Amino acid sequence: MGWQAERDKVVINVGGVRHETYRSTLQTLPGTRLAGLAEPGAAARFDYDSAAGEFFFDRHPAVFAYVLNYYRTGKLHCPADVCGPLFEEELAFWGIDETDVEACCWMNYRQHRDAEEALDSFESPEAGGGGEGG
Repeated sequence: MGWQAERDKVVINVGGVRHETYRSTLQTLPGTRLAGLAEPGAAARFDYDSAAGEFFFDRHPAVFAYVLNYYRTGKLHCPADVCGPLFEEELAFWGIDETDVEACCWMNYRQHRDAEEALDSFESPEAGGGGEGG
């Protein structure tokens, strides 16, 4: 591999957990935040620690592992032990479309939103006013 491969590596520290990958991996999803790390001048646009040679993001490190795996494999899975709203927030931060979540994980991912919609439907009649006086 040699020096060229070392130069093509990117170190990303997310919430204190270091991840290493290649620029080419980050370029698999153009227009996302991570793809921006592979562009010239990225060190000036992001939180880059030149002494450590790494980019830093104060985000959820366990969820980031799933995000980075998506870049590597092309499959976006949702961790079963992370609630949907948190995963949704992290996807938005990284610039990933939630519709890319794999079918096997979609129900787990959508569970919170479906529950919220069901609760809203129960509360809607009361929101219209017209309650009883007391």
